[in-house]
Amino acid sequence: GGDMGDMGDLTPTDDKRYLRGAQVTNSDGIVEFTTIWPGWYRGRTIHIHAMVHFSSERVLTTQMMFDEKLNSTVMAASPYSEHTGRDTFNDNDNIYQDGMLMKVTKEDDGYLGVIVFAADSDKDGS
Repeated sequence: GGDMGDMGDLTPTDDKRYLRGAQVTNSDGIVEFTTIWPGWYRGRTIHIHAMVHFSSERVLTTQMMFDEKLNSTVMAASPYSEHTGRDTFNDNDNIYQDGMLMKVTKEDDGYLGVIVFAADSDKDGS
């Protein structure tokens, strides 16, 4: 059984946690959210953190990444272009895996990113 420690991911601990949220999937297991393109920090490629909870148990912790050509396009535009010196890209990030790459398409005035997560909901290894 899960305890509140597992749900701690969903509870802000201070006022410094930005762009965080929790959603419940629809009946098809899908969530949708609108956000800005994430920024970057030294030593990491551009990414979004994600966790999957089943009941009160966290069953997956992962990250989502973007195609580097698209990252370059976005980073060249304002306001992103003000933050220069990016040092880590998908090919030299120590966490990046091909399965973390979202399929991204242009949509209206932004982009639509799609990814499928596989989570072991009962933690039985399958």
